[in-house]
Order: sequence, then structure tokens, then C-alpha cells
Amino acid sequence: MNGQKRAYLLMVVWMLALCCAFGTMTGVAEGVDAPVPAPQATQEPTPAPDQASASVPRETEEIPLGVNDLLVQQQLENQSKLEQTFQNAQLQGTYYADYSFGGVQFIRGIYSVLSLYAEMPEYAEPTMAMLRVCYTASDLILSDVSSLTFYMNGTPFYSTHVQVGIGQTRTVLYIPVPVELLKSGYNLLEIGAYVRLTDDEGCTDDYNGANWVKFDESTCLRIAYELSERAEELSVFPYPFLSMMDKTGANSAVAVSDAADADELTAALNLMAGFGTALSAQNDMELARISQTTRSHVIYFGLRDNTPNHLLSLLDQEVPQTGALLQLVKDGEREYLLVVSREREALLEAAQMLSDADRVTQLHGRSAHVSVGEARAYIEAGTLSALAVEGQYTFKDMLGHGASFVGPFHQTATIYLPVPEDYALSSEGKFSFHIRYSENLDWDRSLMTVYWGNNLPLYSRQLTREGAYGTTVAFSVPADAVGVAGTYLTITFDLEVKDLDCTPRQLDMPWAYIAEDSVLYLPQGERAGLSLSNRPAPFQRNSRMDNVLVVLPDVPDAEDLNLCGRAVAMLGAGSDPYGKLRAIRADFFNASTDGDWNLILVGKPSSNRMIANLNSSLHFKYSEDLTRYESNEKLILNEAYAREVGVIQLLVSPYSVNRVMLVLSAPESAGIKALTERISSDKLRWALTKEAVLVDAHGQASSYQFTTTRMASSEQKAPTFTRVVMENREPLILLLTGLGSMLIVLIGLLIIALRARRYNRGKKE
Repeated sequence: MNGQKRAYLLMVVWMLALCCAFGTMTGVAEGVDAPVPAPQATQEPTPAPDQASASVPRETEEIPLGVNDLLVQQQLENQSKLEQTFQNAQLQGTYYADYSFGGVQFIRGIYSVLSLYAEMPEYAEPTMAMLRVCYTASDLILSDVSSLTFYMNGTPFYSTHVQVGIGQTRTVLYIPVPVELLKSGYNLLEIGAYVRLTDDEGCTDDYNGANWVKFDESTCLRIAYELSERAEELSVFPYPFLSMMDKTGANSAVAVSDAADADELTAALNLMAGFGTALSAQNDMELARISQTTRSHVIYFGLRDNTPNHLLSLLDQEVPQTGALLQLVKDGEREYLLVVSREREALLEAAQMLSDADRVTQLHGRSAHVSVGEARAYIEAGTLSALAVEGQYTFKDMLGHGASFVGPFHQTATIYLPVPEDYALSSEGKFSFHIRYSENLDWDRSLMTVYWGNNLPLYSRQLTREGAYGTTVAFSVPADAVGVAGTYLTITFDLEVKDLDCTPRQLDMPWAYIAEDSVLYLPQGERAGLSLSNRPAPFQRNSRMDNVLVVLPDVPDAEDLNLCGRAVAMLGAGSDPYGKLRAIRADFFNASTDGDWNLILVGKPSSNRMIANLNSSLHFKYSEDLTRYESNEKLILNEAYAREVGVIQLLVSPYSVNRVMLVLSAPESAGIKALTERISSDKLRWALTKEAVLVDAHGQASSYQFTTTRMASSEQKAPTFTRVVMENREPLILLLTGLGSMLIVLIGLLIIALRARRYNRGKKE
């Protein structure tokens, strides 16, 4: 009993102590935060306003910034200053240029990299570089552990956490790029992303599609630069006619004399073909008569007798009796490259030299001279290596080394091939890859696949344990891939490992390797079918213009010339300067001498007589008065609509079954302008497919196919007897079987007839 009393007493004491402690804590808290007011009798008078303001902050007074607030404010101020620097980049140097991705870009998964190339030509010396990054991130991303890191030519220069905005708010960053990281030539900017949704070490984030970051199309690298001393030389041509600030040639023109001599036009068109690669994305360069252009930068081709005296007066030397003179001159705000000659052939020599970068770099100074026949050695030797001519390549030739695939799951590599733009797979093509890989793979799920381009699978091979130390994957071109155009391979390895936990520590395994002595045999093939989507074929062959004859109206107007120049630039993209391309007027066309050429006809039928004469051969024919297109089996045309449209048509040449004819024509100027706009932009050329494309004045385009014939090759040979037998063996076997059966029946009938005759003789005897 005493023990129970003692326990109760201790419990009461403990409860009282707890209550006292709680009361003391409460009293302290109240004494600090809310002091008990004094009784009314002892309450002090209300202090003066200035005294009260010293102890109690007013509602209108700003709350002092904390350390974190000051850091945020400083960052905002720094970003504002950087934005001003970006917007006023032209003040940092005389010139500036922007390099962008060309559209919206996405990164997905835990690890991703975006790449952007920026060219720094020799005439430019960078003074400032600023990266504008505008992105939106998934709301589910863990910002604290997700990051973006920026590299220039492999050197990191900035890292930041991925900012997740509420309601898909965009984040805009202005990031200075150290100028010393830039180099002459191509510079590689990379954005490396590490994006997580969870803290787990498993594969959840890789399989979850919610860890994405979208980079807006306004993301770009801006580089301010000054001109170097070499900017005044011909060696940096095509500057200033094409430059970092004017990549489309919007301020430039290629001009000929008002007489528009055929040799002048030929030289001008060869230079436009040479510009085709640089202007492949957007072509705003003008082809015009010298009196009709208002551009500030003009490349002029003219014979001495056709050149205006005003231009001749700008030269500081006489036009030579032989060869052509090239000279950079200025006339007020306009800058010229004058190419003047007394010899007709020399103008083409000058155009070929200006289109050859290796020869241009040798032209130090503001003037140069070229003689007739200088290009002969280049034409004979070609610019393709002997290896490229043979069509055989190794990884060492293409990359300088083998190709490695490191890490689990789906690994991809793109191999760009040293083939011409007009390349297509041949049935004789063969691939031989010498590969080896790690031994820790799941052999039931690991695979190697080779694609032509991105989406045409050529071959797949399951990886086996026996091949880990080395094996050869060899295959030929599948039948359905023969004739398919392309310039690169995509090689993928699916490297699966059993029970793999995809943590960063395990990304250096497993692996696969393609040896540098792996061989690709890729002879030139023929593109399947006759289609505008096969361009630049058949107007190019082995990276050279292949006997292309441009037929212009007798008196081409400004619209005809501009359309012609843009068309030749489109078809000349990727070509070298030493192909066969010439221009004539319609009246000078001679079927006997000019029929074995690939033809390009440009203009209105009312001014280009050759289009009118070949009207019956066109897919879309003109009316008898040549004022509108007629309806056909593919399209019923409204009369008013038929007057304003333009049509691009690709047909077999009426003069040679081994050649083609491309007609770019319209009844009126509205259609000519619509065609010019369509072929000038890579974004709009998507509609150039099939055999005919109709474009109206509102920019709408429609494609049509009229035949299913296969285009004949310009080098196609007559098939051998063996080839004919092999290609037609099944019907030949049936034919021979039938003939054999008939022969057996005939022999049987003859035997029966002979026996009957012998029987009749014996009976008579």
C-alpha cells in the first residue's frame, strides 16, 4: 500500500512539474512576441510618431532584403545587362551573325545533347559571343538535381539548374561565351542535359516520357565580329556577296550585260550553280541584267564590248586580249566584282575558278587573271578521289578511326558518306562490318541494325556470344532499297544486359565496336523512277552537272532570269564547278546538236517559243492561245485559276529517251513569281515531288504523277544475252517447255503417219 501511495505521489509531482514547465515556456513566449499591457493607471503616453516609427515599421516602408533576395536581384540585374548586350551586339563590333537550330528542339531522357555548328570565316575576328537560351521544361522535373551544361568546342563554360516554370512559363537566359574558345572554321556548341524526375537509381526516368525540355526557335548564338585585313582580298570570296550577316544573298546579285549574250549567261548560271550549296536553305540572290538590279553587291559577267563604259572606268587596268580580268571595285555604296573578257570562253573559266574554293584561296589581292584552258586539268582529274570513283570506302577513310558504341540499351551513330548529292544505292552495293562487343550482354535481346538514312532498314543481326571476340557482318543491298537516294547510314546497337540498373556509374558498359577496316562498296546506282523528289538527279551525276542545257526566252525579262537562276542553284547544290552547263536562247536551239542534253526550259510560252512548240508533250498543256492551262485527267481547272498558276514539269526529253526535260513555266507573271518563291526556300521545296507540281499565286502547291516508267540512264548499255535470259528465265522456261511438248507431239504424229504409210504399202503388196 505504501508502494502504491509512493507511486501516486511521484506521478502527481511529475504532472505538477510538467505544468509549471509548460507555463514558464508560455510566459516566455508571450513576453517576447506579445507583452502583456500594463494596467491603465500606469500606461505610458503614446509615443511621438518619430519614436513609434523607430520601433514599428510602417506598412508603406520596404522590408529589408535578405541574402537570398539580394542574390536573386543581382542575377536579374545581370541578366538584364546581358540582354542589352545581346540586343546591341552590333555595337560590340561592326558586324554580327546569328546561328540557330532552325526550329523548335526537344531533349528527352536522363542524358541528352543538342549540337549547333557556327562557322567563323577567315575574314571575321570575333569580339563578343552571347548565347540566348529560351526553354520550357516539364513540370515534373526535379530542378535541384537536373542541369544544363554548355560546351564550346568541347570546353564547358556554363552550367545551370533546369528551371521549372509554373504553367509552362518560358525561361530565358543570356549566357556569355568566352571569345577565346572560338576558332577559325567550324565551331561546335553543345547543350548537355541531365534531367531527372525521381531520385531513384532505376530506369524509371528513361522509360518515362515526362522528362523533356523544349528549346524555343528563338534560341541562338550571336557572334559580333570585326573584319580582318583579308576581307579586302578575293581569297575570301564569296564574301562580301555572301556573308555571316547575309547568308541568303538578299543584298547581292549575279548580273550580265543588257545584251544577255549566251556566253555571259552560261558563266552567270555556272556561278549560281556553285552558290547552290551555300544557298540551299534560302536563296534570295538575284540573277539580272546589270541595268535592272538595285542590289548593293553585284557580281558582273560581261564581254568587253557589251560592258557599260561606267563599269569599265572603275577598272584600274585594261581588259587583257586573252583570258578574263577579275577585280573588286567600289562605286559609292555599291561593291562590284567585275569579270570582263574579250574571249567568250574565258568568262566560263572565271566562273569555274570562283566556284572552286581551293583555287579561290590562292587569289591574294583585289584582282586576278584567268586564262582559257586552266580548268582542263581539273576537269580531267576530277575533284573526287580515286577511292570515291571506285565507290569503295573504309571507316578509316571516312572517320579516321573505328566507331564505338558505349552504354546500355539503344545506341546510335550516323555515318555520313563521301558520296555525291545525287547518289542512289546500286544492286551491286555491299557492306562488310568487322565488329566485336562485350561479353556481358543478354544474347536473346541484343541486336545490330543498319539503316539507309533514318528509316530504311537494310539488315539486322542478333549478337551472339561466339562473336564477342570478333565477327564480320556482311550483306548486300536488299532489292527494295535499290535506287533509293541517300548520303548517310544510321547504325544502331541494342546492348541489353540482364538485370541492369541504369545508374550513371554503369554508363561505360556494355560496349560494341566497328573496326576501322570495315568496308563499304557503294557504286553509283540509278534512282528509281522519274520524280522531282530525286533532285539533283538526273541533272547531276557524280557531283557534276550532267550535260544541262538551259533554254531561255529570246528576250528574257527580270522574272524569267530570276526564276532561271534560282532553279539552277537548286539543282546545282553539292556539285563541283567542272560539269557541263550552258545556256542558249530558244531560237538558237538545234535538235541535232542540242538534243542529247538534259533540258531546263524557263519562262512564259508567249516568250519562250520552245515551250509553245512542245506544248503537246507537256503533262499540263496550255490552251491554243497560250493564256492559260487546260484541264486534264488529274485536275479540272477553273479558267481564272488556270491563268495565275505556274507548273514545274519533269518529262522524258522528246529528243532523247536517255535525257529529261524540266519545264518551269506559267501563263502570267503571277505564276512565275509563285514558282520562284517555291523553289527558293528549303522549307517550301517539300512539295517538289512526283512529275508535276502546280503552284498558285497564294503559295498552295499540289503534286501529280502521270507515268510509272523508270528513267533511263544516260550511260545505260544494251543488256547482254545472259542478262536477258536471267531476267526472263521463268517465261523462257515455260516457252521452252511448251515448244518441247509440241515437238514431242509432232514427232509422235510423224511416227504414226510413217507407220500408217508403211502399213498401207504392205497391205497393197
